[in-house]
Amino acid sequence: RELQLEMEQACTEHLKDVGGWLAPTFEPIAFDRDDFPCEASVIIPVRNRIRTIKDAISSVLSQQTTFPFNLIVVDNHSDDGTTEAIRAFQDDKRLIHLIPEREDLGIGGCWNMGVHHPECGKFAVQLDSDDIYSDSDTLQKIVEAFYAQQCAMVVGTYRMTNFAMEMIPPGIIDHREWTPDNGRNNALRINGLGAPRAFYTPLLREIRLPNTSYGEDYALGLNISRRYRIGRIYEVLYLCRRWEENSDASLDIERMNAHNLYKDRIRTWELQARKRLNEVNR
Repeated sequence: RELQLEMEQACTEHLKDVGGWLAPTFEPIAFDRDDFPCEASVIIPVRNRIRTIKDAISSVLSQQTTFPFNLIVVDNHSDDGTTEAIRAFQDDKRLIHLIPEREDLGIGGCWNMGVHHPECGKFAVQLDSDDIYSDSDTLQKIVEAFYAQQCAMVVGTYRMTNFAMEMIPPGIIDHREWTPDNGRNNALRINGLGAPRAFYTPLLREIRLPNTSYGEDYALGLNISRRYRIGRIYEVLYLCRRWEENSDASLDIERMNAHNLYKDRIRTWELQARKRLNEVNR
């Protein structure tokens, strides 16, 4: 923890030196910009996850809330039985099953498709096709956090597990290095913002995600934090499963280097944008 604080301080001082540091002042967020068919939509992009998609869908449809919500599954041309597994839930009218016409969409592109669907709710909430929510009140807690913290994005806490839902190292990931005042500056140093993530839909429709399958959420979080407050929930909301077919489970060194290079580019673009913002506001 002390080392992380020291590294954050070094990063903060560097950002101040180069004109990229942002003061803890945020644009207000108004939750009455548009009308929505429901309060929240959980969005699951998926391709070929026959072993896990039913668990993910059941996790969402079992949520207990005081508001209406739906589930948008963007099925990216699965050919292993995932499509049929999704259709097994078609009697539940809260499920919206989309199959893109395009065949070049990454996870970010699937998210854009879901968010721009006319049935998307006021808040768009993430769930990966491998994973599940930790309890039946996860969605309720996330939506309540938007109003309580007056933020444009909410990030929760997750527990790493194996396929059998048994906790594995590093265990609980809560990103407590985040602080309300300096979190968005420190975000340029760390490798991710955490999960699950949720967004105010009108803002997400404006920004859009890059059409990639890695780092798209990090790019979006940095963009949002440039202007708006990000809320945090420091209790486990999400079980993140690692197994042999998981896309992050066993990356070779070349793929890891490519991922790290992409995140470095995201940081560079974001730093340039923040420097321009400071020049305008000077």
